[in-house]
Amino acid sequence: MTEDLLTVHDLKTYFPTEDGLVRAVDGISFKIKKKEIVGIVGESGCGKSMTAMSILRLIDPPGKIESGEILFDGVNLTKLKETEMQKIRGGSISVIFQEPMTSLNPVFTIGEQIEEAIMLHQGLDKAKARESTVKMLNTVGIPQANEVVDEYPHELSGGMRQRAMIAMAISCNPKLLIADEPTTALDVTIQAQILELMKDLQNRLGSSIMLITHDLGVIAEMASYVIVMYAGKIVEEAEVTELFKHAKHPYTSGLLQSKPVIVRDEDRLKSIPGQVPNPLHMPAGCYFHPRCEFATDKCRESRPLLKEVCKGHKTACWLYEGVK
Repeated sequence: MTEDLLTVHDLKTYFPTEDGLVRAVDGISFKIKKKEIVGIVGESGCGKSMTAMSILRLIDPPGKIESGEILFDGVNLTKLKETEMQKIRGGSISVIFQEPMTSLNPVFTIGEQIEEAIMLHQGLDKAKARESTVKMLNTVGIPQANEVVDEYPHELSGGMRQRAMIAMAISCNPKLLIADEPTTALDVTIQAQILELMKDLQNRLGSSIMLITHDLGVIAEMASYVIVMYAGKIVEEAEVTELFKHAKHPYTSGLLQSKPVIVRDEDRLKSIPGQVPNPLHMPAGCYFHPRCEFATDKCRESRPLLKEVCKGHKTACWLYEGVK
């Protein structure tokens, strides 16, 4: 049986505000196996990125991890001191952010930023770190890497900046790579190249990837397992083929039906009515019920738990009460 690399159990990340408590991540549990690509999908504001920031222990005050466990390679990250977490970030766990122009420091060259991570986590001197940096830039397909290493972020195109971010992320051979909307700001041609690059690197390095996106096309292309989040909770999870063929939760079905396809019977795309609820004023019962065409009185009164409704397929929906 494949060993689990990351186990998140009942994670709750809350933000106290003057107007009330925001439950950004509200009691979620999931696992990522070694060498597995897991996709986390959902609308903006559903808690995807906050889940990643919680794993990295990068929650800005007054927000904090209220409770739960984050077990990475057998170590509970919530119990580590900040100095211990610093050794893990950028080393065993790396992250690719969605907008490299804001993630890369504009006053340092590409090479200086990658070299810093290599020297910190691998203990190499500056000359060896530079040599490794050029190798990494070549690995991610950046031409004339020995020149690009001395350029600043603003001198590169969006696609090249994203490749530089990936080079930085993989420079220390991470066990887990968190990719947070890694292709959002790129055109479709560059997007395809970046996704192909990530898959190739994952095969070569044997890393696990936690892929955060709102794009179901990216999920279908990359992931083997999918987690669907809504309003800080997981509402469905399954292997990618199973989820795309037999989506259970009305929210997942809505996401799939709203994706453009070449052949469609109707002229217009379907959409999910309404919007994600205000986190300060969450509805009673199932959080999705105000937008759900199948909602019943039970949905409005009681919150369903995430449970397995068929082998390997979980959902949190009263439509499947008693189904196994």
